[in-house]
Formats: sequence, C-alpha cells, structure tokens
Amino acid sequence: MTVSSGVWYTASVFFVALIGEFGWDYASTASIFSLFTILYGAWGILVGHLVDRFGVRRVVLAGGLLLPIALAANGLAHDLWHLYVTHGVLASLGLSATGYVPVSLVLTRRFREHRGLALGTASAGVGIGILVLVPLTQVFIDYWGWRLAYLGLAVIAASVALLVGSFTLKEREIASPEETRPSVASPPLAHNARTAPEWTLTSALCTREFWLVTATLVFLNGPTQLVLTHHVAYLIEVGKSKMLVAVIVGLVGLFSIPGKIAWGFLSDRWWTELIYLAGATGVVAAILALLTIGPTSSVWSLYGYAILMGFGYAVSASMTPILCGRFFVGRHFGVILGALNTFYQGAGAAGIWLAGYAHDVTGSYRLPFLASILSAAVAAACVWLAAPRRIPPQRVV
Repeated sequence: MTVSSGVWYTASVFFVALIGEFGWDYASTASIFSLFTILYGAWGILVGHLVDRFGVRRVVLAGGLLLPIALAANGLAHDLWHLYVTHGVLASLGLSATGYVPVSLVLTRRFREHRGLALGTASAGVGIGILVLVPLTQVFIDYWGWRLAYLGLAVIAASVALLVGSFTLKEREIASPEETRPSVASPPLAHNARTAPEWTLTSALCTREFWLVTATLVFLNGPTQLVLTHHVAYLIEVGKSKMLVAVIVGLVGLFSIPGKIAWGFLSDRWWTELIYLAGATGVVAAILALLTIGPTSSVWSLYGYAILMGFGYAVSASMTPILCGRFFVGRHFGVILGALNTFYQGAGAAGIWLAGYAHDVTGSYRLPFLASILSAAVAAACVWLAAPRRIPPQRVV
C-alpha cells in the first residue's frame, strides 16, 4: 500500500512538471490522471474476479511486473496520448493489481475480529507512501527531471511489489467458500427484507443499501482526490516554493497514518456513521483552511491544513472496505468490492478533471474547492441513510 499509493499521489507533483514541460492547459493535463483514476476503479472489477479465481499472490506478481514497465514508459512520453496509454491504461491496471482491492480482500478474509484495526493499519501505508514518495519524487524532478523521476519510481515499485508478491503473500489468505458463505439461519445482513442469503453483484445492485454506500463513497472520494491532486498547483500559485509544498504534502501523509489506524480501531467499536461524519468534517475544515492560505500566510497555516486533511481524508481511504464489508459478504465479495471501487474511483476521476477545467475557465480553484465542501457534507448524510449500525456485528464476514 505504501508503494502503490505513493505512486498514485505523486500525480500532484508530476501535474506541475508536465504543465511546465509541455505547456498544456490544466484540464488536459488533469485528464491524464482522471483517466488513470477511472480506469483504476474499473480494473477493480477484473482484479476482484481474478483474486477470487486465482488468488492474491498471482495477481500481485502480475501487477508488480506491469506497474514498473508502465512507469518507465511514462518517462518516454512526448505527447498527451502517450501518457493516456502508459499512465492512464497500463499504470492503472498494474496499480489496481498490486494495491487497494487485493489488500482489502486479503484482510477481510483473514481477519474476523479486529478487522477494522487490520484494515486501518494496512491503509496507513497510504500515508507512508505520501510522506516518503511525494517529497522524494520532487527531489528526483529537481535534480534529474520528470522523465528520470518516473524511472526512479519504476525501480522502487518493482523492488517492493515483487518482493511482497514473492515472499510475503500466501494463498492461505483466501478463505474457503464454506468460511465466507453466510448461514441461512442467521439474521439478514441489512434491514432490507429482500436481502439474499448469499450476495452476488446482481443481488447487491438491486438493494437500496448498495446505492447509498455508492453515494457515500462517491461524494467523499470526489473532493478528496480533487484536493490531493491539485493542492500542489494551488499552493505554488499562491506563492509557496515547490519543495515546501512537497514537504507539506508529505505531512498530509504523515498525519493520515495515525488517522487511518485510529479510524480502523474505532470502527470495531463505534457506529460507522459517526466515523464518516468526523472524517467529512475534517475534510471540510481542511479545504476551508486551504482557501485561507495566501502569499503572506505563515508556515503554521500550512501545518494546520496538513493535520486536518491528513486525519479527514484518512476516513475515505481506510473505511471503504470496512463499510462495504458491513453489507456485502460471501464468495463474490471481490467482484462486489471491485464494482463499488469503480464508482469510488470514478468520482475521484471526475473531481480531478473538473477542478482542472474550472481552473482553466475561472483562473482559480475557489469554485471546485467550495463545491468539494458541499460534496463532503452530502457523503456524511448518505452514510446515515444507509445505516450500517443496524446490521448485526456478528454477521460481518
């Protein structure tokens, strides 16, 4: 998770470097990362199916081969469509096969008790990736240029992904169908009386809960990805140095580490709705803090933004498999999680592109940032309507 998410969030520094190199407008440059994000989500359905069929280890090894090839190919790009292919299509598939969906399935199936803590701890790798790889990538860009920076990331990704896939993951993390199949005698998973005794993607799509969970993921991840992709460009525009901004982005990752672990730990004890409400509040406060930063703002205002964003966005990153696992379990959970992940990442892709387009039209990030505040509030409302607290805890498989 450290490597896959670190590669993901280096987009914010490559975004600035690509604009400087090619002179593309913000929307066109953002479209590279929007395509990457939406395909990353779409690949999740395929990856979930492949994990259910072949096991995590084989899938991660395949992704560990593809991802560094795609990153190295990014450094050879000379036109927009080159990056659509290498980053948008190939890197997204490699990253999907090594990151979020396989990790979520491993931990959901291996841990019955303290699952929230396990998933929260694993998702803390996202924060480590942001903390380490984003500033490191900015150093690579400053000294070597963005092309060799992509090659450096490729070497790191290959080393870690293949090491983990070869020596750490074991096929025993895939529970047997008997272990994951819900008992017919048990109470239903959700308060919908039509809930089937064993979930499939088709049966999940027919429920109110699926679409409320989808709305929660969409309305929280959209503003999260919007800000995490564009905050570097915004802060540089208001007069902050590139290296200082890269350090602040790293601090967002640093503060998200205890946030993810804490949210995961609390999810085993608190209502999920309360955790999402707290996270959405943190995201709103972070965006408001970001909007107040100007050329004369002290470095402490940047630290305040990093703390609020780190703890706030940590909910979106760590709670998604926990929330999905509250409703949809069984042998087909991989495909269902992949489908939900498609909506989740699609929202992020839309937010990334819309922010770039809005900047081209208005010359400012103010409008998309304000819209993000409203979106986070809607997400908190949707999870309360879904009401995962009504699901008996003993039925979360």
